Amino acid sequence: MTTSLEKKLEWFGGNEDALSVYRMLVTLSHLWDDLVDKDKPENTTESQINNAFLICLVYLQVNPFYRSIQEQILPMWITVVSGYETANKFEKDKDEHGIEIAHTLRYAAGNILAYMVYVCVGPEKAKDILPELWKDVVFERYDDYKKEHLDV
Repeated sequence: MTTSLEKKLEWFGGNEDALSVYRMLVTLSHLWDDLVDKDKPENTTESQINNAFLICLVYLQVNPFYRSIQEQILPMWITVVSGYETANKFEKDKDEHGIEIAHTLRYAAGNILAYMVYVCVGPEKAKDILPELWKDVVFERYDDYKKEHLDV
């Protein structure tokens, strides 16, 4: 499911800075996955890696929205990273139950995006937006993921 940029801006109540954070986090997560999996070398060019460092060290740091939520999401990043590491272990082990869990853990950063929506539009409107956001975040269906990692 691909969601238009206009629709994504609505998710964040028209907050361009929040949308910019969303886009940067998506860029980082895809590059991170490609670097760890080593399955798409064309997606891990020197330029893309340099851009990822700029995002982490400069662009996020100067983004007003990111700065406003940085303290609240810092502990969330710890769980995102540990979840991603755990998912990668499950994938390497080819454990069927682990693969079920891994599919969920790989999208843990979606919790940060959900929090961003909540901050931008409030709890009531977030309830309407979050189902669509989660479908956008968890773009890979479980059956496809399972086939990829269990050769089923």
